[in-house]
Amino acid sequence: MATTGRRGGFSMIEMMVAVTLTLLVFAITIPFFRAQTRAVASGSGRLDALQNARYAQSVIDKELRLAGGVFGQPTIVQAAPLSVTFNANLHAQTRSADPNAAYINAALDTLTTEGYRSTLAKTLPVSSKSYPTTTYTDSNATASRAETISFFLIADASSGRSDIYSLYRRVNNKDSTVVTTNLWIPADTAYFFKYYRVAASGAMSAIAQASLPDYWDDATRTIDSIGVVEMRIAGWYRSAQENTDTYRTLYQRTRISNVGLLTASTRCGAAPAAPTGLTATVTNNVSTTPTPVSVAVAWTASTDDAAGASDVQAYSVMRTSGGGIWVSVGNYPARGTGTYTFTDYALMQGSWTYGVAAVDCGPVWSATTSAGSAVTIP
Repeated sequence: MATTGRRGGFSMIEMMVAVTLTLLVFAITIPFFRAQTRAVASGSGRLDALQNARYAQSVIDKELRLAGGVFGQPTIVQAAPLSVTFNANLHAQTRSADPNAAYINAALDTLTTEGYRSTLAKTLPVSSKSYPTTTYTDSNATASRAETISFFLIADASSGRSDIYSLYRRVNNKDSTVVTTNLWIPADTAYFFKYYRVAASGAMSAIAQASLPDYWDDATRTIDSIGVVEMRIAGWYRSAQENTDTYRTLYQRTRISNVGLLTASTRCGAAPAAPTGLTATVTNNVSTTPTPVSVAVAWTASTDDAAGASDVQAYSVMRTSGGGIWVSVGNYPARGTGTYTFTDYALMQGSWTYGVAAVDCGPVWSATTSAGSAVTIP
């Protein structure tokens, strides 16, 4: 008679060892997987912020670089830290309707494929400026086909922060559409757009942010100021799980190649408006017989200094004797202030009339404004 042996199994000690080893493996691998998960989430957040910034950059650059080159309309309409508005012939419904348009889109209506009419004027974004004040026409006296495009940023209250913005686009007076969200503009920077003048030599000079916003209505001033627009684009990503913020920043400079293409041969356009209210006052020393020691020349700024074309670079101070040739006394840099004073210490005997001219980035000079009366140096 056969005997049945005992069935093999695990002892209690073996079970405890197996459980312990399993726990050790989990203890080692779980933190590793958690770290990998956090790394993937962090990488995804960085990529999301970067792609957001790149998308905003590509949308604006694609259209802004086509601004200008249209007869009868200003190139830049609005230059502000958080908004830019320009005229460009971007779209047409058919090629036969507008052969000069950059793109053809039969789905668009006439309000987004033709020039902005004064009868439909609307306040420009992030401003109190109404535009246009006139209906612009081309060289054939027909209504311009170039649309007015605005890109602007509005704080996103839903983010729970005051430095997170959404980017919008508007064509003529149509409703605005969202381009992208979650763009970061820190309070100490407080700008998305910067603007540069471009001289005939190609040299760029930044327009002071403190002098913005600037607006242009006059089509003859299409090239007086801005040749390059710089964008500081920072994407933001918030990880609710990790309670962290990710930022990725891009800088883009878009050169407006069509600026002034149809209106003038120089990069800075028409001569600036002349300064006004010029006076020349003699200052004496403190003795019994006063002797002139200086002449204070004061004037009111050109209307193209920190306003208008906003392209005045400096003022040239001059003097003449007896209506002869103007002799330079010195230059005074434009600072965007309402009034200026230049002190002339290099005095010469005789009767002198002082004059001042505004100089833009061409350089192109304004007419010379003379003081109302001459000063006499004994």
